[in-house]
Amino acid sequence: MFVIHSPHFLPPKGHRARKLALAFLILAPFAIGLLALALGQDINWDFRNYHFYNAYAFLHDRYGRDMLAAQIPSFYNPLLDVPFFWLATHVPARAAGFALGFVQGLNFILLFGIAHAVLTVPNPRHKVIVCAALAALGVLGGEGISLIGTTFGDNITSLGILLSAALIVRHMERLSIGKLAPAFGLAFAFGLPAGAMAGLKLPAALYCAGLCGGFAFAGGSLARRIALGLAFGLGVLVGMAVTLGPWAWFLQTRFGNPFFPYFNGFFHSPYAPSFNARDTQYAPHGWREFLFMPFMFAAHPQRVGEIAWRDWRIPILYVLLPLALVLRLFFGRNRKAQDAIAAPLPARYLLAGFTISYGVWLVLFTIYRYAVTLEMAAPLLIVLAAGMLPLKISTRGLIAAFLLAAVSASIHPGTWGRRQAWLDGPYVQAAIPKLGDMSNLMILMAGDEPYSHLIPEFPPQIPFVRIQSNFSDPWQPTGFNKLLHARIGAHRKKGGRFMMLIPPWQRADAIKALGYFGLKLAPEPCKAVTDRLYNDIKMNLCDVGNAL
Repeated sequence: MFVIHSPHFLPPKGHRARKLALAFLILAPFAIGLLALALGQDINWDFRNYHFYNAYAFLHDRYGRDMLAAQIPSFYNPLLDVPFFWLATHVPARAAGFALGFVQGLNFILLFGIAHAVLTVPNPRHKVIVCAALAALGVLGGEGISLIGTTFGDNITSLGILLSAALIVRHMERLSIGKLAPAFGLAFAFGLPAGAMAGLKLPAALYCAGLCGGFAFAGGSLARRIALGLAFGLGVLVGMAVTLGPWAWFLQTRFGNPFFPYFNGFFHSPYAPSFNARDTQYAPHGWREFLFMPFMFAAHPQRVGEIAWRDWRIPILYVLLPLALVLRLFFGRNRKAQDAIAAPLPARYLLAGFTISYGVWLVLFTIYRYAVTLEMAAPLLIVLAAGMLPLKISTRGLIAAFLLAAVSASIHPGTWGRRQAWLDGPYVQAAIPKLGDMSNLMILMAGDEPYSHLIPEFPPQIPFVRIQSNFSDPWQPTGFNKLLHARIGAHRKKGGRFMMLIPPWQRADAIKALGYFGLKLAPEPCKAVTDRLYNDIKMNLCDVGNAL
C-alpha cells in the first residue's frame, strides 16, 4: 500500500513561506523577459523562413495569392505564431521581445508547482527555496537559455505539457484511489493542455505519449491504470483536434493530406512524393548510438542539432536513474515515510513519463531542441532519482546537490542567431525600392535561403511565388511543380509582369530555376531591398523577362 501525501502547488495560506513562493513566481517571468532583451533580438533561420510569414499569411489570407513562400514550413500550422506576429506588428520590437520572454518564463511557475507538489521537504521555507532553485535551473538550461526570446515555440508548447503533468501530480490521489468515473473525467481533462500543444506543434506529441504511458506506473489496479491512460489519451486527441483540426482540414481539402507533405506514403497526395518523409539527419545509427546517445551529444552537441551548446543534466540522469533502480532492487527501499524525499506515486509517474518521452524522442526525432521540456524537468527528476537510492536521507540530499551543482557548472548556452542592437520601432523592417506599376506584378523567389519575413513589408496586392525551395526543385516531376508552372503560365498569358527577389549569393540558383519556366533575369541592374532585421543585408530585386 503506497503512502499518498496531499500535494499542493504552494505553502498553506497565512504561512510566511507562501509570500516567499509568490515573490518567486511573480518575479521569475519578469526576469526571463529581461533576459530575453539582454540576449538580443531573435533573427533565427526559422523566424526568417516561416514563423513571421506563416502568421501573416494566415491573418491576411495569402493562401490563394502566394505559393510556397516559406518553403516546406509553408504547410505548418500557423496558429502558434499568430500571437507574436500580432505583437511584433503593433508594439516596438523590445516590447514584443520582452512579452515573449515573459510568457516563456511561465515555465518557471509550472516547474515550481510540480516540484512543490511532489517533494516532501518538511520545512516550508526550505521547500520553497529548493523548488525555486529547481525551477530556475530547469528554465536556464543550455538549450533553454538559447530559446528564450525566440519564436521556435518549443518553450511555449512546454507550458501545456508541464501544465498537464502538474495537474496529474496534484490530483494523483483522486486519480489513483478515488471513484473511477470522476478519475476518468479528470484524466481526460488533464490531457487537453498537452494535446492542444501537440496540435500547435506536432513534435510536442512525444511528451503526450510519455504522460499517457506514465499512468501504467501510477497507483490502482492494472485495469484502472489502463483506463486512466486511455482517458488521458482521449483528452490529448480532443486537444489536438481543437488546435490542429481546422488546419488539417484545410490541408486535406487543398492537397489531399491533412499533414501535407508528411505521411504521404499513407495519404498519397498527388502534390508530393508518396513516401513518409521525415528529418533523419540526427537519427541514431545502430545500437551503440541508441544506447550511448546522451554521452554523444554531451561531447558533441551538434550531433543532435545545428548549434553548439553544453548541458550535462540528461546524461547525468541517464546514469543515475537506472543505477538507483538497480541498487533499490538489490538493497531494498527506504521504508520509513520520514526518509522519503518525494511522494512515491507522483515521483514514479514523473520518472516513468519522462523516460518514455525520451525513448520516443530518440526513435522519432533526436533533435535536442524538441527535448527542451525534458531538459526543464531534468533537475527535479535528478532529485527524484537520487531519492530512490538506499542511503540515508542526508546522503541522498548531498548526492542530489552535488549532481545539480555539476549540471550548473556544465551549462553553456548556444545561440540561434541574435541581433544585439534591438531595432527601434517594428520587429521586422525593410527598405523597399519603388516598384512601378504593381497592378499586374508577381514577385518570384528561389534558392533555399530564408527571407519570407520580408513579404509583409511589400504592398499586400503583390503575390509571391517560390519556384525553387527545399520542398522541390522546378525540374522535378512533382504535382506541386505542375501547380507552379500553371500559376506562372497563367500570369504570363495575361501579360503579367515578373520580378525576382533573391539573395545575391544565390543568383545562379535563380537563373537556373527561371530557365525551367521560360524566364530569365533582365539585363537591367537589380534594385536593393535592405533587410534591416537581418543586419542590413541587401537583397536583389531584379526584373524578369521571357527567355524565348
